[in-house]
Amino acid sequence: MTLPRFGEVWNAPSGSVLPGGMLCLIVSSDDYNRIRRQYIIVEVLAEPLTGDAIICDLGPVGIALTGAPFTVGPGWFAGANEPMAILDDLTARRATDQIKAILGP
Repeated sequence: MTLPRFGEVWNAPSGSVLPGGMLCLIVSSDDYNRIRRQYIIVEVLAEPLTGDAIICDLGPVGIALTGAPFTVGPGWFAGANEPMAILDDLTARRATDQIKAILGP
């Protein structure tokens, strides 16, 4: 299994009670992931949202819910062997910068 990396969108089979799992954007750095053995992620939705959610448009990949990051262990990705998508660096950093702005200095 390839390990998830910053800027990749993975399907987390155990990330949801619904069939099909949950799409997740990895927003933590590769060093953080390796050292901590965990990942900071945000959920990715294929459909646009209405309302007051803080989001980042990922283009054809979907919408990242950048207002609600959380940390998961590698077990979330058990059964997934590769990313569903790999974002370009500019898009991945835009999503991460939104999260940093929300969390503060």
